[in-house]
Amino acid sequence: MVAVWVGNGWHPALFRSEANALGKITQILHPRVVVVSENNSIEHSAFIDQSLYPFEHSFDKPSAETIANWFSNIQPLNGKSIAVRASKMGNMGGISITKIQSDIGAILHNRGWSVNLENPDIEIILHYCGSPEKPIPIDSCDDNNPFFVWGILDSNGPGGFPFQNRSPTERPFFKPVSLDPRLARAMVNLCYTDGKPPNFIVDPFCGTGGIAIESAMIGVPVFASDLDNEMVQGTLQNLNQIEFGGKLTVQSCNAIEIFEHLGHIEGAAHAFDPPYGRNSWTSDEGFLLLKNTIFSLSNVSRGPMVMLLPINPEVVKSNPPQSFDEFSPFGVHPKEFQEILSQTDYKISTIHPIWVHRSLARALVRIEPN
Repeated sequence: MVAVWVGNGWHPALFRSEANALGKITQILHPRVVVVSENNSIEHSAFIDQSLYPFEHSFDKPSAETIANWFSNIQPLNGKSIAVRASKMGNMGGISITKIQSDIGAILHNRGWSVNLENPDIEIILHYCGSPEKPIPIDSCDDNNPFFVWGILDSNGPGGFPFQNRSPTERPFFKPVSLDPRLARAMVNLCYTDGKPPNFIVDPFCGTGGIAIESAMIGVPVFASDLDNEMVQGTLQNLNQIEFGGKLTVQSCNAIEIFEHLGHIEGAAHAFDPPYGRNSWTSDEGFLLLKNTIFSLSNVSRGPMVMLLPINPEVVKSNPPQSFDEFSPFGVHPKEFQEILSQTDYKISTIHPIWVHRSLARALVRIEPN
């Protein structure tokens, strides 16, 4: 089933990567609107707000009559109730979404449809997509052309509330280095391959359990470990406060010895936020830990690895970097990282700069086997 997925505006580029991991993007209509095939559920997404199917789009402003006729052609009158929802994203002035909603609703009501704005059977969604707001980092997919997309709401993503409701500060065990739940969920989702989840997720730097929580909540089994036993016990405390369906194991383990501890796990992927990734790398120690961890994980499974690496915030504020070389990660020369990939037969598939504040930024990097 070919559908349109609509993302939120926090990080449009990361939305598109998540959409391509959970589904398969066949066309980018707007930085926050993509067409996907192999349409999977978005209920566990981090940045996908809506799935529309069927749908239509246009670069010309559609009239209420146009949208009403489109709906009438695909949906026979069947006694169900409808509601029309319109919204703007980006810079799109001079348009009244209230008027277009009421006009479409009035036309369809005159054709026999019952309008129910509170609990409709069918929701007709219309998005006016203008020039995107300038995020940090700047989105390389910037588009200044106005664009219009509409369709029937097929499903909703979780939205921001569930993640806000699981704020790390509200957990029994909290540290300032705790990973944001939405970002942790995105990292788990980027472990998908061809729209399918991994059989297992390995996180050798579990910290306060952010990745383990998100993985377990969507039913993907996880092995979480940390060299610091305080973090292991804290992760267990945090996991005890949530309901989840995935199997998990939390143990103390040195990340560079993860293969000796686990052995081979078929179909596993790896997601982690190394402890040195929360501050600037000031010595070779952090890089050696990363290098040896990647070597060990590649023996556990030849699945994708999703990691957060510290980068120079000044790079993030400028033009969006196009390659790893431009990120200037602290404590590692790009050639050294490429040597790791060459020795393990991996390649970089995705890089996203993540702006935290003026003195801290990270790169979300996904690598996969050649």
